[in-house]
Amino acid sequence: MSKRKWNGWLIIRLTFSAAVLLVMGWITLLIWDPWGDKEDVKADAAALFNTAEHVPYKAGLPNEQGFELAAENDNLKLLVDPATAHFQVVMKDTGKVWRSYPDPAYWKDEKATGTWKNQLTSPIIVEYVNASNYKASSVSNGLIENQGYLEDFKRTENGFTVTFAFPKIQFKIPIEVELHQDYVETRLKDAGLVEGSLSLLNVKLYPLFGAEPSVGQDGYIVLPDGSGSLIQFQQDRTMQQLTYNESVYGPDSSYYYEFTDRQRIAMPIYGLKSGDQAFVAIMTEGESFANVFAAPSGAIGSSNWVTTEWQYRKRFYQSVSKSTGEGFYTYSGDRFSTDTRATRYYLLKPEQSDYTGMAAVYRQYLIDERGVKTVESPRKDIPFFLDLVGADIEKGLFFDSYLKATSTDDAKSIVSKLYDRGVQNQQVSFAGWQQDGYSTHGGYFPVDKRIGGNQGMKDFISFAHSLSIPVYLTANYTLNTNGDDGFWWRRDGLRNMAGTVLEYKLPNHDQDASDYVSPGFYKKIVESDLKQFKALGADGIDFEDGITQQVNTDYNSRYKAGRGDVVDIQQQIVKETKEQLGSVIAGNANFYALDQLDHVHRIASDYSYDVFVTESIPWAQIVLHGLKTYTLEWSNLRDEWDDEFLRSIEFGAYPTYVLSGDNADDLKRSYSLWYYSLNVNDWIDRIQEEYTKANAALAPVQDRFITAHRTLAPGVKETVYEGDYRIIVNYNETDYVKDGLVVPANNFIVKEGGATR
Repeated sequence: MSKRKWNGWLIIRLTFSAAVLLVMGWITLLIWDPWGDKEDVKADAAALFNTAEHVPYKAGLPNEQGFELAAENDNLKLLVDPATAHFQVVMKDTGKVWRSYPDPAYWKDEKATGTWKNQLTSPIIVEYVNASNYKASSVSNGLIENQGYLEDFKRTENGFTVTFAFPKIQFKIPIEVELHQDYVETRLKDAGLVEGSLSLLNVKLYPLFGAEPSVGQDGYIVLPDGSGSLIQFQQDRTMQQLTYNESVYGPDSSYYYEFTDRQRIAMPIYGLKSGDQAFVAIMTEGESFANVFAAPSGAIGSSNWVTTEWQYRKRFYQSVSKSTGEGFYTYSGDRFSTDTRATRYYLLKPEQSDYTGMAAVYRQYLIDERGVKTVESPRKDIPFFLDLVGADIEKGLFFDSYLKATSTDDAKSIVSKLYDRGVQNQQVSFAGWQQDGYSTHGGYFPVDKRIGGNQGMKDFISFAHSLSIPVYLTANYTLNTNGDDGFWWRRDGLRNMAGTVLEYKLPNHDQDASDYVSPGFYKKIVESDLKQFKALGADGIDFEDGITQQVNTDYNSRYKAGRGDVVDIQQQIVKETKEQLGSVIAGNANFYALDQLDHVHRIASDYSYDVFVTESIPWAQIVLHGLKTYTLEWSNLRDEWDDEFLRSIEFGAYPTYVLSGDNADDLKRSYSLWYYSLNVNDWIDRIQEEYTKANAALAPVQDRFITAHRTLAPGVKETVYEGDYRIIVNYNETDYVKDGLVVPANNFIVKEGGATR
């Protein structure tokens, strides 16, 4: 039975079942009082709170004279106020202080009042809801409004532990603060968390850590939005109420998400700079269940602040009619479970206190603690990343048409043409090689015989290897369009909390949807397919759009996987691919996969254009350079050719093109490939020109870290590499001239050891 017919029968059966359940429900209500049980739950929770024995938490800032030494090392001191559980971190050689509460020097001018003002001084802010009433709105509060108090405050060897008690709403949240050599770490312990009848949605722990107002401060908040972005400190900001709040590793499609076309957060970090004092925060445990929350000055209080918002439940839409879309919003029942939720705050020395210094700290963390390797012994010339498109389909009224763009013989010709033009350090990703081409997912093997079949692909890969060119085969295992691989959407599809199998629909293709595949299922398929990739001689897989990018909770009872489980599954897939084939690359990948990846393809190079964000920065690229190769968007799909080429030079990214053979025009009618200019013959001169320029600038620094990035003037950017190697880019229509330095309009120069070339 087809999926559409099955849905019809299913609706009839569900309607009948719902009627039966409704009648049974009314009968049950006559003999059982559900509210009685809820009162018992409240009574049990209430017994855990004894307000008579504890001092209620007081409004206002802590007394700075009441802080005591909690821990100390060669670099830092941790001071704590036992009355409030607020803390200070002091850098010993500079005397600079980071507080977990607003700066007292400016508190008298704070304009926030009432509940908002109390929240700013609370060491913890919780958001909760009465989940039993789907019409209820969530509430956000700190300790003061909830008659809260501190429980079991204890000193430890390196810090302290305490439990925040909320008797009014019946929550208890245990936390830990520890000092390490160059950072302080805060932890939430899920195992000891207590809830009453209300449902905890999220927690902000020490949200005002390092916060500073805009008055007299030269500073900014750094967000991991896309490539990275800055919120410069400003006074009298317009549209003050706006805040930033996005999920680490992107939205979870199994819950409600208001589509905003935002850039995804790929790095679990954020930072704040004020003058020559800065910190960078790294979420090291439980980050799959975290958001980055930022409030510029005027949004919530006078301070600029950014924090981790730990998620315990999410909102989702419970549909009651697939045909009409009717339903209601509610929240997940069980809490998201993870052992520990940890954020490290690295304190930066004055000379390191900018976004480049923050990126350097995160880079070193990836090397030391995540096993990410640095680039070693690069080839003389920079790599050129070539994407080839084999074929796609054109949807017809009764039958689909196959649109062949690049056969395996065509691929040999394209590689040869580029090689003969001096572009010899190529890396090839071949997409659309599977049966029925690019838009078809499921049952990837064998290679479609219309572009050359398995033997043709083997011959092409062997030819590429003769030129020392690796070949990756592009695949997206998170979708299934044809039911191959033994996939059945009802059994193996990714389900949201309402039990609905999630579908992916392209724009203007409402009648044709691809089913999302359960991570537990696609893990089995990838593992099974690896031997076939190896048999073709492929150097690895290019995971496109799904694995390492999409982290969706799976409520399919056969494969049930939480968000953290999905990250683990994807890490295992990437690791096994690397072990079996020798290499693996992925598109715009989340950084949890970075230890196994050899290349990050088409990484974000922009931000989400929030009105309070000042500018885009290459934060991710500063972290990556010297660790992994990376590209930006395909060069022949650029909106602004000159500016985007210059951006790739500024960001240290390598050239990449998506090309096909002589039948490229046919792809204009394809199902999901709307790239109108792929013919290699149209681009080969441009490729040679771009590659030559990029190679001259970037070849000497392939294995070097970026040590500085700054704006010299409006439209003029400087990127500095180890060894004082500088690339200065001028985006303006006029030359940039200063102190004997001349950068031509719409161009760049390289300065090495004081000399310009």
